[in-house]
Amino acid sequence: MKKTLAAVLCLAMCLLGMVPVTAEEAAAPEAYLMYADAAWANQYWGGEAPEGVTAINAAVTGAGEYTVGLAFAAEAQGLAFTAVGITDGETKLPGYTIEIKAIRVNGEEISFEKGYTSSDDGITTRMNIYNEWVNEVPAEARSFDGKTDDASPVIVDKALFEAVKSVEVDFALHQYGVDTAYIMYADAAWANQYWGGEAPEGVTATNAVIDGFGDYTVGLAFAEEAQGLAFSALGIVNGEKTYPGAYLKINELRVNGEPVELKKGYTSSDDGITTRMNIYNEWVSEVPADARSFDGTLEDASPVILDKEAFAAVKTVEIDFSLLPVTDTAYLMYADSSWAHQYWGGEAAEGIAAVNAEITGPGTYTIGLTFAEEAQGLAFSAVGIVTGEKTFNGYFINVTEVKVNGEPIELGKGYTSSDDGITTRENLYNEWVGEVPADARRADGDMEGASAIIVDQNAFAAVKSVEVTFDFIYGKPIAGGDDAPMTEDEANALKEAGFHAYIGVQGKDTYVFRNAWNDNYGMNDEAHPYFYRLTGWDNPDTEDGSDDLGGSFVDVAINGNGEYTVSLTTGERGFGATSEFNLLFVSTDIPAKLIADGYLTIDSVKTKIGNAATQEYTNVNIDEGTYARIDVINVYGTGADFGYTVPGAGETITITFTVSGW
Repeated sequence: MKKTLAAVLCLAMCLLGMVPVTAEEAAAPEAYLMYADAAWANQYWGGEAPEGVTAINAAVTGAGEYTVGLAFAAEAQGLAFTAVGITDGETKLPGYTIEIKAIRVNGEEISFEKGYTSSDDGITTRMNIYNEWVNEVPAEARSFDGKTDDASPVIVDKALFEAVKSVEVDFALHQYGVDTAYIMYADAAWANQYWGGEAPEGVTATNAVIDGFGDYTVGLAFAEEAQGLAFSALGIVNGEKTYPGAYLKINELRVNGEPVELKKGYTSSDDGITTRMNIYNEWVSEVPADARSFDGTLEDASPVILDKEAFAAVKTVEIDFSLLPVTDTAYLMYADSSWAHQYWGGEAAEGIAAVNAEITGPGTYTIGLTFAEEAQGLAFSAVGIVTGEKTFNGYFINVTEVKVNGEPIELGKGYTSSDDGITTRENLYNEWVGEVPADARRADGDMEGASAIIVDQNAFAAVKSVEVTFDFIYGKPIAGGDDAPMTEDEANALKEAGFHAYIGVQGKDTYVFRNAWNDNYGMNDEAHPYFYRLTGWDNPDTEDGSDDLGGSFVDVAINGNGEYTVSLTTGERGFGATSEFNLLFVSTDIPAKLIADGYLTIDSVKTKIGNAATQEYTNVNIDEGTYARIDVINVYGTGADFGYTVPGAGETITITFTVSGW
């Protein structure tokens, strides 16, 4: 009987335009269809619909499928603009992506192309359906499949909107993108290679569709045995965009069906797009700055995690791995007035029970402490997230409730900050802070009246339990993260010592090379002479197994403002069979931070290859590692695009650049 009455009541409410809403839906972001017809006579921008327009909106409670739409009392004529919007999507559902499944005009499905997810204001998430005011896909655009190069702000033909009574859009909201994992591979002779996508003849690739965090398997099989190993890595095609900050963990690697012993690796990216874990990469001389590890430490991590002897004769390679989300731990820092009861994270002392929270992203969390004997008074307390400035850089803590002995107490206005650039915190009671620190932040941007003391210590006279509930709110990463700007004195001390620049190159066909000074086979590799000549691996004719192409280099010391030139002159065999360059660059020992913080500038780069005309192109790369580098040609990343002929015997390449800031 109760169910029947409820059903009748629900039907009546629906007929009256009243739809019952759950508490969860009431607090949820709302999806809706932004719209303006050609005359801007029929418009809708969310909220209450104007007369003559009926809006079909949807409460968004997470990943899933939704429908939004509009109905017009009088036909809407033509189309000026339309987009799917989600209120507060960027703050409550950061990183989520929209995938349109169907668009219906007057009940009939119409064709559409691929769009992208973005935001105009950092608050509302949207996907443009028809937006002629956008000329190109914005830099912050994202897509459920990790690719935006095939997306557009105009995905429908507006001729289909000539006379509109109704428009409906079905869409899927994705928390995690769909991506592809694969094994990058090159055997010792570079005869068997795979770099994703369609496999070459003789190679069978078993890739994995990544549709969330979890366990996956990828593999390669060779028609003829692959001999030896030059390079291998586990990669996820657009992982830095579809799963930013996520970790790779290799659980087992098998060669010809047999497990291989592994050392510890790390997760990183060479280009800011593909997520990877190097398996065997001798070209990396040190763990890069963007490296991260699932266990929170990079100690003993390496770009070479196995003995390549296991790859002497390979028919198959398989890797079982886990893709793991970014997580952290929230806890309540605490000291009573006598400092007899204290907690600073980790294992609690005897007589104290800590309730910590695993932080997996934006949301509401509760932490607390219980004392076997009453804690008397309060000296200090704060909400802390162990490594929050790194795991969730830029996010905000907003304490919404504090209960002492089960009873809520009055709260003041706090702020988010960090004392050490590692732990994110919101102080509850901190008398040692005299003024709001420079790194303080709030989600609403309003710092007026914010304080390091937001509770009355009198409420803590006799404490058996403390419980704190807080919202963890998405915030855009803070530029530079926890890396404090270099001081002028520090910069001057570095400049006083002086720097050096070295020309470098890598051929496309035979990988003839001179590596960067700090890479493997670089200046500090005392066991090999490779840095002091052009070296290849094609038709080895020397005792060390390399192809010695000779040549000579002019490197340069940098000790003040001015113009500098480095050069490379080939030997009698030129570059051998190489017909193009993968890389042409200048590696320096100038700390990248000197340039990033504005203490030095490198510009006016001019390149002359053989007898060709001088080219002017400046790209100083400070994102690849510790030191600044000038990339003239770089097929793996950013570089110039100009015609040239690879120099023959006795010809020279020169790169000239200007340094200023001394």
